[in-house]
Order: sequence, then structure tokens, then C-alpha cells
Amino acid sequence: MTSPSILTTLATIAVCLTALAMLALILLASYRVSLKRHPYTQCRPCQGTGQRRSRLFAHSFGYCPDCTGTGRRTRLGVRLLNIR
Repeated sequence: MTSPSILTTLATIAVCLTALAMLALILLASYRVSLKRHPYTQCRPCQGTGQRRSRLFAHSFGYCPDCTGTGRRTRLGVRLLNIR
């Protein structure tokens, strides 16, 4: 049994890397579309209500400073890629 030539091996590696690069581009494009369509996520500290309870007085509440009372925050990808 003979081993494959170096050119065959390099061609196989090139095809695999090209396929991997195309897959990465498709995933990146679909993530970008997802960020464009849905740029906001629920604010975690207030669970999307826009209000946070006081730690000292349990009956009082105020607006959440993280989301400024909206209950929504921009997703990390929107902030990193500056997508509007």
C-alpha cells in the first residue's frame, strides 16, 4: 500500500479549511442578522420589570439603574459589534 502524495494531502487540507471558513462566515452572518432583528434582552438584575427592591426597606422600590427602568438591555454582541 502506498501513501498518498503530498499534493493530495495538501489539497485535502485546503478543502477542509475552505469548508470550515465558509461555515464560520455563515454562522457569523446569521448571528449578525439575529442581533439586528433582536438587539435587546431582558435585564437580569430586575428580571425585566424595570424596578428593583430596596435592600434596606423591603416595601420600597425604585427604577433599575442598569436598564434605566425599561426592563431591557442591549445584547453583548450589539455592544461589541456596534450594531444599530
